[in-house]
Amino acid sequence: MTHAPFFIVGCGRSGTTLLRTMLNQHSQVAIPLESLFIADYLRAAPDTPAATFRQLILKEYELGEWGIPFAPADFEGCVTAKEFIDRAHDIYARHFGKTIWGQKTPRFVRYGRLLKHHYPEARFINVIRDPRAVVSSLIRSNVHHSNVYFAARRWLRDVQAGLALQEDYPGDAISIQYETLVKSPEDTLRQVCAFLKIDFEPGLLTYHKKGTAEYGEYYAQIHAKLNEAPDPTRIEAWRKHLLPRQVALIESVCGETMRSLGYAAEYGERPANKGYILYLKGQRVWGLGSQILHNFITRRGYLTSFLRRKIRLSLLVDTLRNVNY
Repeated sequence: MTHAPFFIVGCGRSGTTLLRTMLNQHSQVAIPLESLFIADYLRAAPDTPAATFRQLILKEYELGEWGIPFAPADFEGCVTAKEFIDRAHDIYARHFGKTIWGQKTPRFVRYGRLLKHHYPEARFINVIRDPRAVVSSLIRSNVHHSNVYFAARRWLRDVQAGLALQEDYPGDAISIQYETLVKSPEDTLRQVCAFLKIDFEPGLLTYHKKGTAEYGEYYAQIHAKLNEAPDPTRIEAWRKHLLPRQVALIESVCGETMRSLGYAAEYGERPANKGYILYLKGQRVWGLGSQILHNFITRRGYLTSFLRRKIRLSLLVDTLRNVNY
């Protein structure tokens, strides 16, 4: 592959999956499902033996979700983490007769410098959405089991990381807003295609005809809205799900950044309720337990793969230290 890869990043539940599904309809572009293992491979110690990656990669649960078969012979000759990653994506792209690969793993927004180190010509598309909508989605998700305080902090952390990408790599990173993508999909996609130096294709707008066809049952339920065309009326659906004190807390955590992005606050500069935050910090312990239990019941293979990789690459302690996003 001669075309540099690109990365769709942002805070989870911001519309990265929508953009990924649209771009994946392009005749040249292949974007597999989320692949957190990539960042772990690139973070591994430089002297990690090739045998370790070779033993891990075919057991990666996320790689299995890409929907195509991989065999040991596919990774013959690979030595470094990057070579294993490149080989997997090249095979994926060729499987669908395409020539450019991208990645849509929102949390990669936290690893911009790492990715740029290994892929100097890579480009980033940072997707931003109203923090109240993001938090509303995160706290109602069976995947995340978060609460208002931690979800708002996650939005702030990830959005600021995405904006920093634009400062660090001007010309190689852009931000688009979910609301604009939904209201004006063609104009936004034309902008994205121009940034990626590919031609706009009308088929990108008919992504919903395929919808969740490539997803397994687990993700098909999460992303059911992909079976429908963009609906601008959903932009402010958060108003039906959030209580006033939840909105006030989100705005107190995200206020300055959200306002700089054009999201008007409902409660001005009201300070956060410290008692409410203390309660939510305690609640998060239960949420984490529920999240682990959910993965154990519904995605035991994912949990096993996750722990195997973290242990083999000596990343488990660091992961536990940063778990409360």
